[in-house]
Order: sequence, then structure tokens, then C-alpha cells
Amino acid sequence: MWAQGMTVLLGLWLLASPDLMGYGGPARINNQIVGVWMATFGMIAISECMRAVRWANATLGVWLVAAPFALNYPDEGALGSIFAGVAGIVLAVVRSPLADRFGGGWSALWKETE
Repeated sequence: MWAQGMTVLLGLWLLASPDLMGYGGPARINNQIVGVWMATFGMIAISECMRAVRWANATLGVWLVAAPFALNYPDEGALGSIFAGVAGIVLAVVRSPLADRFGGGWSALWKETE
């Protein structure tokens, strides 16, 4: 769960970084769009039954690593994007332990209670 919280903060950093670091153009637009999605998916993945959504952030992380080369970012935007992309991928891979079990398929319907 801590990894998803960090992912939300990472998404918020992506939203704020163009203004804080003073860059614009495609880097600004991309970071603000990806930042919103990363924060949203991180918030959804906090719920234990929805934690598979964290893999969407891994995909966004791969895009953040590739975007500076595809969109020709300025140096300060490229470095931040690559760092955020790698951090997003690493945080998506972190798996928290399960506290409860959800579902169980058809066998859960016929399970005898004691």
C-alpha cells in the first residue's frame, strides 16, 4: 500500500514539475496528462481488491522513459521524465501482502462453514 501512495505523490510531482522546473512544450503537456493518470491509478490501486490496476502505472512508466526521445524534450524535462518513469515502474512492481481474500470462484460458494 505504501508503494501506491508513493505513486500518487509521483503523479502529483509530474503535474507540478513543469511549473517548478520551468519547461514547456510537449514535455509540459505530456507530464501533466501522465501525472493525472498516474495519480488516479495509484489511488485506485490503494484498494486491496483493485491492486492489479498498479500495472497501468508500469505502462505509464515505460512511456515516461520513452517520451523524451519520442517528443524531443529539453534536458531538464528529459531527466525528470526518465527518473519518474523508472520510479513508476519500480513502484508498480512492488507487491504488498494480502490482508483479505476476495472472490475464490465457484468453490467459494459451496464451501462449508464450521
